[in-house]
Amino acid sequence: MKKIYLEFLRGISTVFIIGWHMAFLAPTGHVTHLTAYWGTDALIMFFMLSGLVINLSESKRPKTVKEFTINRLVRIYPQFIMGMLLAFVALWITRTAIPSTKDIIGNFLMVSTMKDYMGYVATSIQSNLPVWSLSFEMAFYLMFALTIGKNQKRTIRIWFALALIAIAVFFLRTNIDPITHVVALFAFSSVWIVGYYIYQYRHYFYARKYAVLFSLGVLPLISRMQFSANFYDPLKYFIFSIFAIPFFSFCLQEPPQGKEIRLKYLVPLHALIVAGAFVFPYMPFKNTIAYSTLPYVYMGVGYLIDLFKLKERIISLMTVLGKVLGKYSYSLYISHYTVLFVFSKLLHNVPLYCIVSIPPIIFFAYALESWLQPAVTRLFSKKDRQQMHLQPAGFQR
Repeated sequence: MKKIYLEFLRGISTVFIIGWHMAFLAPTGHVTHLTAYWGTDALIMFFMLSGLVINLSESKRPKTVKEFTINRLVRIYPQFIMGMLLAFVALWITRTAIPSTKDIIGNFLMVSTMKDYMGYVATSIQSNLPVWSLSFEMAFYLMFALTIGKNQKRTIRIWFALALIAIAVFFLRTNIDPITHVVALFAFSSVWIVGYYIYQYRHYFYARKYAVLFSLGVLPLISRMQFSANFYDPLKYFIFSIFAIPFFSFCLQEPPQGKEIRLKYLVPLHALIVAGAFVFPYMPFKNTIAYSTLPYVYMGVGYLIDLFKLKERIISLMTVLGKVLGKYSYSLYISHYTVLFVFSKLLHNVPLYCIVSIPPIIFFAYALESWLQPAVTRLFSKKDRQQMHLQPAGFQR
C-alpha cells in the first residue's frame, strides 16, 4: 500500500515546479520574485523522496544489481526519450537554434546540466531545462545499484562520507569540466542519502505535528541562504535535508518510536538561521521577514485545522490528489516545461499563456504515463517471461 502523504508530496512538489516554471517563462518576466526558488525547493524534496522510496521499495522487495538497473531504466528512460523528442519539436516550432551535436548526445545520455549554473559536460536542451535533474537522479540510482550486495550498509556509509567530502571539494572547484560534474553528483547525492537514511532509521526518531510544521516552515529560508555565488549550492541543500527530517519522518505515518524531535530543539536553530539572514542579507528585507515567520504561520494553520475539525477532510483531499498527481508526477515533470516554452514564445498575454498551456500539459502527461509507460512495461515483462521459458528449470524462480 502506498503512503498517502508521500504520494501527495510527490504530486504537490510537481505542481510547485510547474507553477514556478510557468512564472519563470511568463512572457512579461517573473510574476513575483517572492516565489523564486520554489521549484528548486520542490526538486530537493524530490531527491530526498527518491532516496526514501528506493529504500522503502528495496526493503520490501530486494533486487539484484541487474534487476534494479533495468527497473529504473524502464521506468525513466522511455518517457525521458519522448520528453526530449517533444523538446526538439518545440525548438522547431519556436525557430530556436538546435543544440550542438555534443549537447544533443549529452542530453540523450543524461549527463546534461544547465549552462548558466553548471554546464559541466553538456548543456541541457533549452526547451526542456528540467532534464538536468534527471542526470543527477539517474546517477544516484547507478551509485545505489553499485552498493547492492552483502556489504551494502557499509558501502552506503562510505558513499555518504564521500558525498560530504565532495560538498567541500565543490567549493574549491573553479573549472567547468567533467571532473566537477562528478564532484557535483557526489555532493548532491548527500541529499538523496539523507532521504534513504530517513527510512532506514525510521524507528529511531519521530516528530509530532507542530514540530513537523515548524521544520517545514524553516526550509524556504534555508534554501535561500548564500554560501557561494552558485545558485545550486550543495551545502545549503544538505542543511535543508537535515531540517526536512521531521517532515519526511511524519510523512511515513509510522507509529511513534525512538527519540522525539521536539519543537524546543528546532526553535533556537531557526533563530540562528534568521539572525544569519539579517546579519548577512542575501535577499530583500521584506522577503526575509516573510520567510522568517513561515514556521509560526504553518503552526497557526495547523492549529486552525484542529480548531475547525478539518483534518479528516484534508486527509481525504490529499488521498485523492495524491493518487492522481503522484501517479503522473514524472510524466508532468518531463513534459510541462516544453509546453510552457512554446506558448511563452507564441503568446504575449500572461493569463492567456497560463490558461492555454494547461490542457496540453495534462494531455502529454496522461499520454506518457497511461499509454506509453504501460506499453513499455508490457514489452519488457514479455521479454522476461520468454527468457524464463528458455532457461533450464533450475534457474526459474
